[in-house]
Amino acid sequence: MPEFICAYFGKDWTITARGFSSAKQAEKHGLFMMPTAGVFGFAVIAQDDKMWTLRDDFSVLSGKETITQTDLNNFAISF
Repeated sequence: MPEFICAYFGKDWTITARGFSSAKQAEKHGLFMMPTAGVFGFAVIAQDDKMWTLRDDFSVLSGKETITQTDLNNFAISF
Protein backbone atom coordinates (compact mmCIF):
# COMPACT_ATOMS: atom_id res chain seq x y z
CA MET A 1 0.00 0.00 0.00
CA PRO A 2 1.51 3.36 -0.96
CA GLU A 3 2.42 6.13 1.42
CA PHE A 4 1.39 9.61 0.31
CA ILE A 5 3.77 12.52 0.68
CA CYS A 6 3.34 16.27 0.34
CA ALA A 7 6.54 18.07 -0.69
CA TYR A 8 6.03 21.82 -0.58
CA PHE A 9 8.71 24.18 -1.78
CA GLY A 10 10.03 27.71 -2.09
CA LYS A 11 12.90 29.37 -3.92
CA ASP A 12 15.70 27.13 -2.65
CA TRP A 13 14.11 24.73 -0.16
CA THR A 14 11.72 21.75 0.00
CA ILE A 15 9.92 20.34 3.03
CA THR A 16 8.76 16.73 2.80
CA ALA A 17 5.71 15.90 4.94
CA ARG A 18 4.94 12.17 5.24
CA GLY A 19 2.32 9.88 6.71
CA PHE A 20 -0.81 10.69 4.71
CA SER A 21 -3.17 7.78 4.00
CA SER A 22 -4.55 9.24 0.76
CA ALA A 23 -3.58 11.65 -1.99
CA LYS A 24 -6.51 13.86 -0.98
CA GLN A 25 -5.14 14.22 2.58
CA ALA A 26 -1.70 15.14 1.23
CA GLU A 27 -3.32 17.67 -1.13
CA LYS A 28 -5.27 19.17 1.79
CA HIS A 29 -1.99 19.68 3.68
CA GLY A 30 -0.39 21.33 0.64
CA LEU A 31 -3.36 23.68 0.21
CA PHE A 32 -3.14 24.54 3.91
CA MET A 33 0.55 25.49 3.48
CA MET A 34 0.08 27.56 0.28
CA PRO A 35 -0.75 30.89 2.02
CA THR A 36 2.53 30.69 3.98
CA ALA A 37 5.02 33.33 2.84
CA GLY A 38 7.57 31.88 0.42
CA VAL A 39 5.66 28.71 -0.54
CA PHE A 40 5.47 28.47 -4.35
CA GLY A 41 3.61 25.15 -4.66
CA PHE A 42 3.53 21.52 -3.65
CA ALA A 43 3.79 18.02 -5.09
CA VAL A 44 1.78 15.02 -3.93
CA ILE A 45 3.81 11.83 -4.29
CA ALA A 46 2.70 8.20 -3.89
CA GLN A 47 5.60 6.03 -2.71
CA ASP A 48 5.88 2.31 -2.06
CA ASP A 49 8.90 0.07 -1.43
CA LYS A 50 10.13 0.06 -5.02
CA MET A 51 9.09 3.32 -6.69
CA TRP A 52 7.48 6.72 -6.35
CA THR A 53 4.95 8.44 -8.58
CA LEU A 54 4.03 12.10 -8.85
CA ARG A 55 0.28 12.63 -8.50
CA ASP A 56 0.03 15.79 -10.59
CA ASP A 57 -3.77 15.67 -10.40
CA PHE A 58 -3.43 16.52 -6.67
CA SER A 59 -0.39 18.84 -6.95
CA VAL A 60 0.05 22.57 -7.52
CA LEU A 61 2.96 22.88 -9.95
CA SER A 62 3.71 25.18 -12.89
CA GLY A 63 5.15 22.35 -14.99
CA LYS A 64 8.69 23.76 -14.95
CA GLU A 65 9.78 22.02 -11.75
CA THR A 66 12.09 19.04 -11.48
CA ILE A 67 11.41 16.56 -8.67
CA THR A 68 14.18 14.26 -7.45
CA GLN A 69 14.55 11.85 -4.54
CA THR A 70 17.54 12.55 -2.29
CA ASP A 71 19.85 10.04 -0.63
CA LEU A 72 17.95 10.35 2.65
CA ASN A 73 14.60 9.37 1.06
CA ASN A 74 13.39 12.97 0.96
CA PHE A 75 12.37 14.88 -2.14
CA ALA A 76 13.86 18.01 -3.69
CA ILE A 77 11.94 20.29 -6.03
CA SER A 78 13.86 22.75 -8.19
CA PHE A 79 12.98 24.96 -11.13
